Order: sequence, then structure tokens, then C-alpha cells
Amino acid sequence: MSKRVNPPEPPWDIFIVRFPAFCEMLKHESERGSVIVGAVLLDEALEQLLKRKLVPSPEKSDELFKGSYAPLASFSAKIDFAYRVGIIGLHRRSSLHIIRKLRNDFAHSSLQISFESQKVHNKVQELFKLNKALLDLIWRTVEDAQEPALIDLIGSSKAKHGVDYLIRIMGWKSTFEFLAAMITASLYTFEGDIEPIVSPDEVRNSR
Repeated sequence: MSKRVNPPEPPWDIFIVRFPAFCEMLKHESERGSVIVGAVLLDEALEQLLKRKLVPSPEKSDELFKGSYAPLASFSAKIDFAYRVGIIGLHRRSSLHIIRKLRNDFAHSSLQISFESQKVHNKVQELFKLNKALLDLIWRTVEDAQEPALIDLIGSSKAKHGVDYLIRIMGWKSTFEFLAAMITASLYTFEGDIEPIVSPDEVRNSR
């Protein structure tokens, strides 16, 4: 039996550029705006990854993503479809659905909701738990890259410190923004590893 080889680490140079930019973008938003924009950033990242995977649309406007009856128009549909075609794993799927539900709570609730809500606290804590391994991988990558600005930015985020430590240092809103920006930036590192589906026309033309 051949020895199993670990897959190569994703291109973290993409992460190092995008992560601080997403953090900067979110921190200027209100609580409601932060959650909504965070979800939009993730929605856009998923759409880009799915388009890379799927056979290109023959139409000018992609009917899978645009229009009233587009099957992948919603954030929820993109999350589940990305999981089913192997672009994201189960933990990432769960993380994205947590952020989607938070988006819905902040955008559509008739009640006043904020980052002081216990319901929001529970979701942020769950988001941290689901991404502990990613946090540690990112910390090691940034440490190896010797990027002082990034080391300062994520210095308190080592998973071993726990979510309570992170919240005490950053607060609930900034902790959410940190996690949302981290997950979004990490999605873009998958792009180079996606194998596009080849249409039958391309297969025939290549023969």
C-alpha cells in the first residue's frame, strides 16, 4: 500500500492580501451592516468558486445565479451546492450557515438585535469552535511569513487561547468580523485547486 501524501498547503499569499482588506471593510460598518456585508462577501466568494467549477453559461447572464427562479441565487443554495460538489467541507458548510442565519436575524428580525444578544453570542462561539483548526493553521502561516502587521492583527487569535480570551480582547462585534473575514479570505485560497467540469462539447473537440 502506498503511503498517503498530505495535500499541499493552499496559496496563503492570497489570504495574506485579502484577510486584512476584509477586516478593514467590516470594522467601519454598524453591527447590522457588519453581519450583512460579511454574508455578502461570503456569498460572492462562493459564487466565484462555483463558476470556476461549473461549465460556463452559454448565456450573457448566468441563469444559475441571476433571476427570480435561479436555483443558485440564494446564499443558502450556494452553500449547500458548494458542499455537494466538493468545494467546501462540512465544517465550512456549517460555518457559512451560521453566518447566513445571523444575517437573517439582523436583516429581518422585527425585534432589536445586537451583539449583546445571547443568541448572537452562541452563534459566534460556535463559529469559533468550528474554525479552531483553521485559526491555528493561519497563525502558523502568518508567523512563518513574518508579516508584522498581520501578526499584530491575529496575535490574540490562537485557538488555544479560547473564544473567551478572544472576545475579552476584541469584543463580540470584532470577533465576528475577524472570523467572517478569515473564513472569506480562506475560501479564495481554494480557487487554484478546483477542477472545472468539462462539457461534452469540449471533450469531443479535444479528440
